[in-house]
Amino acid sequence: MPSFVRLMRPVLLAASLAVGGCVSAQFQQDPLERAVIDRQPAQALTILEKQNHKDRNAALYHLNKAVLLRMEGEFKASNAELEAAKQISQQLEAVSLREQADAVTVNDAMRSYLPPPFERAMLHCLEILNYLQMDDVDGAHVEALQQDVFLNQHYEKNEPPFARYLNGLVFEADGELSDAMIAYRKAYQAYRAAGLPVPQQLQADLLRLTDYLELKDEHDKFEEQFKLKHWPTQAELDKQGEVIAVVLSGLIPRKHETSIMVQDPENGRLHRISIPFYETRKPQVENMKLVSLNNTSEGELFARLDRQAYANLEDAMPGIIARTVARVVVKNKLSDNMAERSQLLGAITNIAGFITEQADTRGWNTLPQDILVGRIALAPGNHDIHIELDNSAGNMVGSETKQQVALRPKQKRFFSWHWPASHVTSRNPSHETNSSTTIYYRHRID
Repeated sequence: MPSFVRLMRPVLLAASLAVGGCVSAQFQQDPLERAVIDRQPAQALTILEKQNHKDRNAALYHLNKAVLLRMEGEFKASNAELEAAKQISQQLEAVSLREQADAVTVNDAMRSYLPPPFERAMLHCLEILNYLQMDDVDGAHVEALQQDVFLNQHYEKNEPPFARYLNGLVFEADGELSDAMIAYRKAYQAYRAAGLPVPQQLQADLLRLTDYLELKDEHDKFEEQFKLKHWPTQAELDKQGEVIAVVLSGLIPRKHETSIMVQDPENGRLHRISIPFYETRKPQVENMKLVSLNNTSEGELFARLDRQAYANLEDAMPGIIARTVARVVVKNKLSDNMAERSQLLGAITNIAGFITEQADTRGWNTLPQDILVGRIALAPGNHDIHIELDNSAGNMVGSETKQQVALRPKQKRFFSWHWPASHVTSRNPSHETNSSTTIYYRHRID
């Protein structure tokens, strides 16, 4: 081995240790996350505003601010932030050539953050929930139509079922029962395609509306499949009002980085590829119920956003690895060019390329992990509504009371509530991900 390579070994080792320290640092709990888990949105907003927000992370800034504002009850301001993020996302769909070049020559995190489809679907969902919380059904209807267009354009399969179900609730609240039926049908199809259980509330909606709209064949199919013993008819529901509560439980897992490092025995150069992986989390709340005097209604789990996040990363992984391998080739060529001038310049270029190779671990980290929905039909009048949240052991961990909720016949009142308490259960990448990445990497480099 050349004497120069032996001399450079300590420098390469120092670079490796420096990178390792950076990776470990991301496991420390973010102060903003701590404030969110403690349900201190004002404190979290202060922390957010003090952070250094690069232009390429503008969408994330607006998305996180939107969640914190809605936790504060500032629903109109929250929607303004969501609209800002929406506009940025639409502009970024036509990715610039310069950003593509930065992703190939430096790292993926140099690109402007374009929220993946599941995050953009949740952007629409939160905007809808904000309108509904303000009793602005017309505004929610317009946003639901926009979401319908977005889902049709960005999903050929694996649609987010909750987004379709929420659209159905909006259309039904606005008296558009045929449109509601279409949305509920699509939600049912999405649950089935994902291999997820169809919530009983959705089952009852499908039975009720197929009966009311005289879709006999479809009604008979659902009746045979669901085997529900009791479900309200549309005539019965029209005589009552309804309270619908949406609980946004836990926090979506964060992305972290894992790296594979290889030293070339011929020239001593150090190559590194870094890929993102998700930690695993467990939300505190697993069940909810709505209580009003002698009436009780159990809520149900309607969405697991962590599963959508895992699936999105899995779909993106081939492209992530391909860009990473392309960067190794580009950086190696640059080191060759510098080495022709001097070995020192070649080594420094190699070290710089090694250090700058980092995974893109950005994400909308204030999103919930789970979404639970509860519905309770009540006689017209004023009602105190108690929302009770239970953990996996059945113990109540939180409650909220909405006093004197006024209901008219056919009216639907919506409330949404964040309970972000959760804890990390693992920050280890899966063995399968590391193995497949190593094989792919070695195949392309060799």
